[in-house]
Amino acid sequence: YRLGQGSYGSVYKCQLKDQTEVAIKVLRAPKESGFREEVEVLSKFRHPNLVILMGFARNGNERLLIYELLEGGDLCSRLSAPNSAKTFPWTLRVSVALDACLGLSHLHNSTPKVFHRDIKSQNIILDKSGNAKVADFGLALLATAKGRDGQKVDMCSGTIGYADPLYISTSVVTEKSEVYSFGMVLLELLTTKPPALQDPRTKAITEMYKGVNKEKLWNMIQWSCGWHPAIASELADLALRCIDSRESRRPVFVEVAKALRELKRKSQTIALQQQQPAGPLYAGAPPPPDMRNNVFAGYGPNSPMVMQGPPPPPQGFMPGYPPPNYVNHRIMAAPPPPPPGAFPNRQGSFGGKGGHGA
Repeated sequence: YRLGQGSYGSVYKCQLKDQTEVAIKVLRAPKESGFREEVEVLSKFRHPNLVILMGFARNGNERLLIYELLEGGDLCSRLSAPNSAKTFPWTLRVSVALDACLGLSHLHNSTPKVFHRDIKSQNIILDKSGNAKVADFGLALLATAKGRDGQKVDMCSGTIGYADPLYISTSVVTEKSEVYSFGMVLLELLTTKPPALQDPRTKAITEMYKGVNKEKLWNMIQWSCGWHPAIASELADLALRCIDSRESRRPVFVEVAKALRELKRKSQTIALQQQQPAGPLYAGAPPPPDMRNNVFAGYGPNSPMVMQGPPPPPQGFMPGYPPPNYVNHRIMAAPPPPPPGAFPNRQGSFGGKGGHGA
């Protein structure tokens, strides 16, 4: 049966003669170049976070690509589902971000280097266990020996909202332009909102993160999925660095992967601590050890308390905010209104200029 469709064609769930279930992409009116690029890239590279191409075929004008079957759905569908707050918790989102980044980092640190050129949530696929893989290499470009730092292209390709404005204006794809696209995916993980929306009637495009800074982003986050405020703050900082209008200030994929790996480690620690019992397991037993200071150095101890609303951003997010309780935080529906003067930097990303559209 059909798993999905798009401008490229359709994807079907099929079964081979040996009973192996696969996903077959049937390209509609295919361009031989795009078909060739996808086969070439996925034939050369193997990585746990890149979708596996099992085979390909030509049948007259049809072009078929046979992939491993990943039944967890694409990231865009998972985020846009009505019950995403319950079915796609914050800890899994951090893990998915790291998985996708590792796949992209592998492409950019291989020889030859590969520019994906269409990084977006629809091209990140999850398996049943929640592991993520990068897919759809129809626009991929193998860098020449002279093009590792940047490759001139005849025609810009990609998706509105995700494509780096510098790439569009210069027709030069770089690792930093790919990082920009991935930064938009990180913002989407935080908020569930894609970077661009098109009105079905007027066809007008609305850019969701144009001119975004940390103050605006904090109020867009989907708190109902349980985001831990300290993790959300660090992920927001990382995303805003990735989409900085000044390309030189964006990190490379190795740096993004290191940051996400540390965020995943912290997330796992917090998740384990949140599962600890609040009191003794049995009469006379000593209380469990207080491990809160092991999560984020510098936040200091806090006695357990019941929070009536979403906690303020973590210490260091904005001057004047007290450190909240990071272990027993409550799942939130909306952030609190910031106090007067809490956001002194109104332009660009938090802490300076930059940010998308700055």
